Amino acid sequence: MEDFRKKPLEYGIIKTNAFLKIIKSLHTAGFSGMTLTGGEPLLNPDWDKIVEKSKKIGMSRIGLTTNGVLLSAYLKRNKHLPKGLTLLTISLDSLDPKRFQKITGLDKLKDIIKGLKLAKKDNPNLVIRANKVVLRSDLKNLLDYIKLCEKNKLVDEINLLNLILKNDGDKKFFENEFVSAKNVLKFFSSHAKYKFSIDKKYEYNAKLPGGLKIFLKDTNLTLRNNKCINCPIYCQEGFFTVRIATDGNITTCPDYHSQLSSIDGVKEIKKGTLDNKMHNLVYTLKKTKLKRTLDKFLSKHHVILPKNKN
Repeated sequence: MEDFRKKPLEYGIIKTNAFLKIIKSLHTAGFSGMTLTGGEPLLNPDWDKIVEKSKKIGMSRIGLTTNGVLLSAYLKRNKHLPKGLTLLTISLDSLDPKRFQKITGLDKLKDIIKGLKLAKKDNPNLVIRANKVVLRSDLKNLLDYIKLCEKNKLVDEINLLNLILKNDGDKKFFENEFVSAKNVLKFFSSHAKYKFSIDKKYEYNAKLPGGLKIFLKDTNLTLRNNKCINCPIYCQEGFFTVRIATDGNITTCPDYHSQLSSIDGVKEIKKGTLDNKMHNLVYTLKKTKLKRTLDKFLSKHHVILPKNKN
């Protein structure tokens, strides 16, 4: 993940063997699942080797989150996806070519859909998930998007994401476009008969009659511990995973501006102390508690949402 690097990108990325040593240490500490994301993970020429070797290490759930632009070319060149891949997540905010191009700046929707079809043909058991950020200006098109996904059978799951504020420069856009999970559920209640429940990952989910699953991430429901009390950045996501950046930096929460303490994976490998560090991370995650945090987040960043639409 490039967002959580300590070093600039021009310093390059760590060696594949270093990635695998960190993954093995995570598995030893009790992790059984992982996801390659970024940035764009398909730009790493060894991404498929990392998947295959991670499976041998013992990771039983291995995901790939990609924009899908390079997927079709990869499958044409290699014929098959790497063994061990269990979830393919595509950033797919629209199935309308013009809107997709407007959002992404790329006229690549046809290529992405082609890649999805090739992936499903290669491995019919592979779960394919679409990531879609819910925007207020696009809320009226949400049901049509879901119906198109059902009709075309492109994906098995849709993951609806809250918009996240990373920089103050994005605050106006955030104020105009943010829709809380609470209001998305209200929208579904008024316009559809989807029945949502909440799972152990604190995500709302529903299964439609045709089998399509919908997940709704609620950034108000976050895991916090004592370290969050005096945090200088106050995030909207909390503790929910361990992130390994492409320079070997390891974090447990979204530190987009590198203000918080983290673990130098390469340094700990050389010292022989990485396993101990990982066990401490697991302990930190276990000490978290579920909190409702949206109002505090909005107040901290002086965000003013339209009345009755937060």
